[in-house]
Amino acid sequence: MAIVLAGGMSALALTNSPAHATAASGEAAYLNPQLPIQARVSNLLGKMTLPEKIGQMVQIEATQVTDTSNTCTSQGGFNLPNPVCEQKIFVTNNVGSILAGGTDVPLDTTGKGGTGNTGLDWANEYNTMQSYAISHSRLHIPVIFGVDAVHGFGHPWQAPLFPQSIGIGATWDPSVAEAGGAVTGQALAATGWNWDFAPVQDLARDNRWGRYYETWAEEPVLAAALGGANVTGLQSAGGHGSLGVTATVKHFAGYSESINGHDRVQAELPLRYLQDLFLPSYAGAIDANAGTVMVDSGSVNGIPATASHYLLTTLLRNRMGFKGVVISDYGDVGAIATTYHMAADLAGAAALAINAGVDVAMLPFNAEQWQAAVQQDVANGSIPMWRINQAVSRVLTLKFSLGLFDHPMVDATKADAAVTAGRDVTLKAAQESITLLRNQGNVLPLSPSAKIVVTGPNADNMAWQVGGWSVSWQGPFTSGHVCCEGPPGQIPPGTTVRAGLQKADPNVVFAADQATAVADAASADAVVVAVGEKAYAEGLGDNPAPQLTPDQKTLVSALEATGKPVIVVVIAGRPLGLGPAEQANAILMAYQGSTEAGQAVADVIFGTVNPSGKLPVTWPSDAAAPGGDFNTGAPSPLGDQPKVFDQLPYTGSGPGSGYNPLYPFGYGLSYSTFTTSALSATPSVSRHGMVTATFTVTNTGSRAGTDIVPVYVHQPVSLVTVPDQRLAAFTRVTLNPGQSKTVSVTFPVSVLAVTPGDIESDSPPQVETGAYQAQLGTPATLTADFTVH
Repeated sequence: MAIVLAGGMSALALTNSPAHATAASGEAAYLNPQLPIQARVSNLLGKMTLPEKIGQMVQIEATQVTDTSNTCTSQGGFNLPNPVCEQKIFVTNNVGSILAGGTDVPLDTTGKGGTGNTGLDWANEYNTMQSYAISHSRLHIPVIFGVDAVHGFGHPWQAPLFPQSIGIGATWDPSVAEAGGAVTGQALAATGWNWDFAPVQDLARDNRWGRYYETWAEEPVLAAALGGANVTGLQSAGGHGSLGVTATVKHFAGYSESINGHDRVQAELPLRYLQDLFLPSYAGAIDANAGTVMVDSGSVNGIPATASHYLLTTLLRNRMGFKGVVISDYGDVGAIATTYHMAADLAGAAALAINAGVDVAMLPFNAEQWQAAVQQDVANGSIPMWRINQAVSRVLTLKFSLGLFDHPMVDATKADAAVTAGRDVTLKAAQESITLLRNQGNVLPLSPSAKIVVTGPNADNMAWQVGGWSVSWQGPFTSGHVCCEGPPGQIPPGTTVRAGLQKADPNVVFAADQATAVADAASADAVVVAVGEKAYAEGLGDNPAPQLTPDQKTLVSALEATGKPVIVVVIAGRPLGLGPAEQANAILMAYQGSTEAGQAVADVIFGTVNPSGKLPVTWPSDAAAPGGDFNTGAPSPLGDQPKVFDQLPYTGSGPGSGYNPLYPFGYGLSYSTFTTSALSATPSVSRHGMVTATFTVTNTGSRAGTDIVPVYVHQPVSLVTVPDQRLAAFTRVTLNPGQSKTVSVTFPVSVLAVTPGDIESDSPPQVETGAYQAQLGTPATLTADFTVH
């Protein structure tokens, strides 16, 4: 069908434009879809002027195109495209990429008084800008449109949202990560915004960091598996006459571990730590053929990552083999001059970034300044022409591979259906993510006819339940921030904890405040209290001591004093200090981000779903807890963090110097019980080979359930100090009561690679030869020896 665009132009007319017609006679070979991509890239590159090439190397925010003032400098939410600004951005400055920033959502594009920010609105905005850019530019080069879709296509307000990545991490289920990626990719492809700035492959190493929930796990093997699966799902969208989607691996490298837990603060990372721990996580997504990589926004060991040739060329390109497009993060190229003072101006900053390996600068304003700066760099030899051609070739290759040249328009009438699809997939992800941390006296599951009081600040607040990057950067309207929320009234449809419980049990009553909850508890069988965090994103979520707020602790204490069973549901983007909640009869971690989390919580509380989630991160100890730490019961210092499973051996003996979490990495209860037995491993393998661990899992409980079995490796003697146990592989095993199953898990020996040499070494990681042990359990309950030769 013909899609009507700005000025009455149709998609059909655009496809049959003179530029496309000449392809048949061979005058514009790059427009011939029958030719190989590299031939088309070479042909087009040969026709481009220097300004046209420079324009492909920059990304400008959509608000610059939709500014109503004709100055084309607006920032914040976007209107309909302004033809004056379209001419300035797409034609005068040849811009090749557009960004929808975290707070940018389109207004109503239908002219019928719609809500705005629907799939249809996103598709209409795309079609209008894309048609102008192709029709009015000299070579008819399509634009690629980028957006942060980090847990589903988060901006359109009616879209289902998945658990934030830390919640997906708790599933230990790559198929869930892949399915979520596929749902997201299909929504993006349907609207045209097909450059997704996800997934985050940084590791969860410090829960004070405001982006902690955007990571999958603290261990690289788990993060790599989930990220690779998510990339596969995202990039499965499109084809057969529609746009493809590209994933973005971010933020390369070491972004998640600043010196003090704050966002975009310097990182001081030993190269061994960076190479051995962080790089394998990024590699998991890169090896899944992610099309793009985004650079770390901070500095690493005194050098801004955006200006690091070592990071972006030596490591990423030469050692890790990445072939796609490297893009800076928001405003980071200019920051080389304005913040880090490595250069005097944008021209000097652009030269450093481009020569280091940046292909596209997310500027994201003032396209004319980019043109002037890079033209100056080429003229004075600061940037060689071969490097410009290399970067532009990568960008064009991406555009051709996504189908932008051959199928640039989307059918906007199908966008709403694609954007709102996938709620069943979201629910499954939420159900698998729920992690049962405590269940004293088997208080759970509750009877579906039990009299229950549900209360707490997170019990009936969808904005807090879905968290950041939902509708807008800091979350939907009423997320609790003074800035950067979504439009009023645009609360994603879904199920809160209150709604989920009340749907399942007619005897559930909601108490809006503490006094009512305590009074209602007198006639109740149990109380469910939902606590946790408000929505937040990035630096606004940094917290030096993440814990329940004083009023939440007071509420939990008052409910516990009633003597009725108290079930605490934590809705948060990270582990929190729980205070009195640690002594509740039951604790569920529901994470943050899913529109269906309330239904999933109800399913677990009433036993419709047997919980299988396990922590993908360590839950640090909290001094306020009477019970103390997980291993010894002794009190630990408040804020005993960062705390990670794979800390190295130590010679100290002070409180908290060892691994003393409240709940350890990989912890999670079930309504059933499981045992493992008969572990064996490949006895001898080369350092480039594969190890297969085989063992039997038995359900010793009375109901069907799923057990997650991590496989660890212990190295008795090593020339480089390594953790006592390293996660090497994992599997999920679903069993009926009394059922046993023998399973085999295979992992590459390369996951055991370490940087050889002394403290100053930056050599490529390699596997030490010698004796190793595959292990189950922490500490190990089963061990199988194998040798690497």
